Amino acid sequence: MNVIDKNLNHPNSASTSWDAVYDVVAVGSGAAGLSAALFAAKDGMKVLVCEKSSKLGGTTALSNGMIWVPCSPQAVAAKVDDSLEKARTYLKNELGNYYREDFVDAYLTDGPKALAEIEKGTEVKFTLASAPDYHSSQVGGVDKGRALSPAPYDGRLLGKDFDLVGDPIRVVLGGMMISSGEVGKFLNPLKSTEAMKHVLTRVGRYAKDRMKFRRGTELSGGNALIARFITSLRKREVDIWTETPLVRLVEENGTVIGIVVQKAGTERRIKATRGVVLATGGFARSAELRASLSGAHQHDDTLAHYDSTGDGIKLALQSGGAIDNEVASAGFWTPVSLLKDKHGGTQTVPYGWLDRGRPGVIAVGPDAKRFVNESNSYHDVCLGMFRSGYPADKRFFFICDYEFLKKRGMGHMLPWPWTMGTSSYEKVGYIDVADTISALARKIGLDPSALESTVDEHNRHARSGVDPYFQRGESAFNRMLGDPEVGKPNPNLGSISKGPFIALRIVPATLGTATGLATDSESRVLRGDGTPIAGLYACGNDATSLMRGLYPGAGITIGPGIVFAYRAAKAMSRRDNE
Repeated sequence: MNVIDKNLNHPNSASTSWDAVYDVVAVGSGAAGLSAALFAAKDGMKVLVCEKSSKLGGTTALSNGMIWVPCSPQAVAAKVDDSLEKARTYLKNELGNYYREDFVDAYLTDGPKALAEIEKGTEVKFTLASAPDYHSSQVGGVDKGRALSPAPYDGRLLGKDFDLVGDPIRVVLGGMMISSGEVGKFLNPLKSTEAMKHVLTRVGRYAKDRMKFRRGTELSGGNALIARFITSLRKREVDIWTETPLVRLVEENGTVIGIVVQKAGTERRIKATRGVVLATGGFARSAELRASLSGAHQHDDTLAHYDSTGDGIKLALQSGGAIDNEVASAGFWTPVSLLKDKHGGTQTVPYGWLDRGRPGVIAVGPDAKRFVNESNSYHDVCLGMFRSGYPADKRFFFICDYEFLKKRGMGHMLPWPWTMGTSSYEKVGYIDVADTISALARKIGLDPSALESTVDEHNRHARSGVDPYFQRGESAFNRMLGDPEVGKPNPNLGSISKGPFIALRIVPATLGTATGLATDSESRVLRGDGTPIAGLYACGNDATSLMRGLYPGAGITIGPGIVFAYRAAKAMSRRDNE
């Protein structure tokens, strides 16, 4: 039977000729899409990856690339004290009413299997990270062993494919990646012989790279992960098409049998005999979908890739797919600051590693009071903002003194001597500065006596070492952001006492979206009545997150993206080739 495309009024069926035929087509090239492609290729299927952008990686390439997988082969080898039951208990406590047993069981059971499979015979490799669960003091939480990082990669091994890897966010000298662990050495290379040697070695390598490449080739984080995927896919002869946006899905008798893409100015019909995997990155860059799907968490800003405009979600909805919006929040969040540039634009500045939750900074809301444990995760800070009145009242700030700024920086401002003064930032309205707390409060529109009281109270807590309101400094994750140099009794609490004083306005932004298409635990897209659409799968941010807009630990977006891509590939391999 022919199914008519109502938008174009022409036949849209299997009887129409195809420009290419594959077993599996993955739409999107972040970790979820490339994982689905790699798993399918390893199962012997013929695979095509279609990517809207000119480079691969989407938001994954911009990220640290971490994954959260309890009881991984790496954790077992390191004899980490953990179990799937312990992880299940942790997630039950973390997710509460949003806990979905079928998804959690599938994820925990197949997580170690998927990780072992994706590493077997490929260049995709992960190593244990030092990050604890974000709420490690919660029942079932652990201080280490569930978060993993991509192994670094030498981009020179990619050859001409190096230019396919999406550009990272954190670079120095115009194109050299640095990891979080290296930041301190680059900011203070004279601190030790080791630091100086490390910086000189890295800069020397970078100088050689720039003679042949447009940027540095020592890749880490999400960049390394995408590079490893590209190498592994090329070895399995997976076709990769860039600058190829998805136009529509092709259906017959309620089954998705292929797609239409735009390639080199021409529409091309691609048949997918086993399935189409939607992994286009979610809807973070679509103002329309943000407004309709974000509920109480309305926002304007994101750090997601600029092409994450909900393409896969929109087309799946046209094919009868449903949205699953039973979530604690529609996104995964981080506070950001907004810096006006000289061209009239606005730069979205990520929450920095050096200043994030460190001793000597507090977060205050419209009532001039603290609203969160500042040393908790970036996600927790933003959920605290929403609970405290955002976006109806957008007066939220980080408050510190100049001593903190000199030592740690703040937002776009690096520590001294990289930032010599604040005047240029004051002129463009990025920060407010005043000699007293009360004067600072007046500048930012808060009650002076209330802000003075908040800062005085915080300073008393810093002296006593106890935060009675938010327990700052008591969890393993908090202590990772502490500074032993502040001395006892609490390395997460530092006073705000030496003027001038600084306020940086913050707003919540998504790292990615948590709401998406309704799927089952095999990643099949579901209709409103709960039945699956044959031939159509969704992974990554195109599907509603297993974590339901909550953030238990580092890597809870990419980890599930990989594991549910694994389950999708297994489901597609079982489908009748007819």
